[in-house]
Amino acid sequence: MKNLSWENIDLLSDADISYLLYKEGKDISTISKIRGIEKNIVERQIIECRIKYRTQELGENPEKIINNLYKCNRKERVLLLEGLDEQKKKGLENYAIDNLFSVNRDECLFLIWLLGELKSKRAIQPIMAFLKCTDGNIKRICCSSLGKIEAKEAEDSLIAVLKDKRPQVKQYAIKALGKIKSKKAVKYLQDILNDRNEKEYIIKAAEMALMEIEGSRCDV
Repeated sequence: MKNLSWENIDLLSDADISYLLYKEGKDISTISKIRGIEKNIVERQIIECRIKYRTQELGENPEKIINNLYKCNRKERVLLLEGLDEQKKKGLENYAIDNLFSVNRDECLFLIWLLGELKSKRAIQPIMAFLKCTDGNIKRICCSSLGKIEAKEAEDSLIAVLKDKRPQVKQYAIKALGKIKSKKAVKYLQDILNDRNEKEYIIKAAEMALMEIEGSRCDV
């Protein structure tokens, strides 16, 4: 990692210099005045460097990277993942798939989320297996990840989740069916729209899913 210090100023980029000032405690307005550049440029430079240096700090080993990502909040995780090269992403994918069935519940939730963010086609079948569990949070994250992966293979499994009595689980299944543009799900989604006892946010999710599938606004 490049040593961020004024001693190496000739080696620092413009973004590095702004970031170094920021790390010294100066706010964006002050940095903007010191450097004679717009505040929005300073903000962009700081975000760029935070991602770059945090990504480097994650390490090289997939297990270490995953452990470090696990400690971050969701927004940081997404930004850091975007900063990884394809080789590291492939390493994370392999590690997550290999360990998915041997970790504890919370780690399992994280790995399923991670595989969704990586859009791992190889993870479709393992994730589908978890749709059969009774844990609502795991089922929700499975639906979300399958939607992100656009796993058409999971169509029937996601339709089956629509029978789940827990509204949030059902909502996530509906969203996933919209993302994979499931034609087979249209009938089930229309039934949800016509159910007067259904929760409003479930009906809204079904409406949005139908719009994604059919490409036009549906009539309720």
